Amino acid sequence: MTGTKEKAITTERYRHAVARIIAAVRKRETLSDRQLAQRLDCSAGTVRNARMEATSLDPAVLIRIEQAFGPGAIDPLLALANVRCLPLEQAGIDDGAPTLAIVEALHGIVEMQASSSEEGRRITDHELRQILPELRAGRAALDTLIARASGEGVG
Repeated sequence: MTGTKEKAITTERYRHAVARIIAAVRKRETLSDRQLAQRLDCSAGTVRNARMEATSLDPAVLIRIEQAFGPGAIDPLLALANVRCLPLEQAGIDDGAPTLAIVEALHGIVEMQASSSEEGRRITDHELRQILPELRAGRAALDTLIARASGEGVG
């Protein structure tokens, strides 16, 4: 280690992170183990075992989760290494105009905080789900700009 107190990445921590991913995807998409397994091209037993932290999940299935459910779907796992996924290509971002994606996400948040919204100034999970694509696009635009600014680049 490099002098910092980092928690060791153990099989238990890995399995717990994967279980959190599966629970979040199932809840957000209202999927059963079987339905999620169909979307991921694996068995329901594989999903159940990973959800119950009984076994490790194949990396190919993790990649399919990220592909099927969007950037950030496997962030709980990547957080073990203190990183996040960064999309390599985003429509409207690579053309030098990331501002629109960021502004659209911000506009959605501002609308949710209007006194006439669902619960007034309090943002609800339902409202957030309605603008999830805009939030993801805005995050991707910011991630792309941060990568460029830090010299990491993408692609």
